[in-house]
Amino acid sequence: MPLFKHITLPNESQIGIWEITETLQTLSEQLGNSIEEPSKNNFKKEVHQLQWYASRLLLKYIFGPAKIILDKDEFNKPSLLIDGQHYAISISHTGKYAAIFIAKNKDLGIDLEKIDDRILIVSHKFLNEQEIEILNHTTINKTLACTKIWSAKETMYKLYGKKSLDFKKNLLIQSIDKPLKGCIFTKDLHFELDIDFIFIDDFILTYASRQ
Repeated sequence: MPLFKHITLPNESQIGIWEITETLQTLSEQLGNSIEEPSKNNFKKEVHQLQWYASRLLLKYIFGPAKIILDKDEFNKPSLLIDGQHYAISISHTGKYAAIFIAKNKDLGIDLEKIDDRILIVSHKFLNEQEIEILNHTTINKTLACTKIWSAKETMYKLYGKKSLDFKKNLLIQSIDKPLKGCIFTKDLHFELDIDFIFIDDFILTYASRQ
């Protein structure tokens, strides 16, 4: 199916989610030449090509016949021009879903993750002591709680957009309630974020913005 969910948020922010059921050929034909983009779809695996097309088709679906230019900076952070107007964009995809978060004049981050017990095996790579304490005292399922933290940190990482962040040292989750409370801190900056989330089947989508 095409657009699975379209969420309109305050201040002209929008989230689009695509559930991929089409073939690669169908997605390619639907996209056509509707988006200008310097970087191309060079993925070798079909699932990654499907996700790439679906994320671009979300833009076509939301903005219709507008002139759409999608570019990336030196840190690989994407940006948009819609009929000459600047928009921020964040993109995520996993499994059969692709998602985009778009808005004007904001820093954005979005992330999609499958809720899977395997997250517990690698949790030591991104959890700091404070977050381990949160997990030890939460009443919700540990896999879900851990996935929330991982996804929220991915969202913050994308929002920051300049890479070089340590997931343990520079990204902190202070609460896993709704919205999650997060903090990005380096030697040069320190700011807090509300990170919202929704569930889609057995996936979680987290997102955050900052003026």
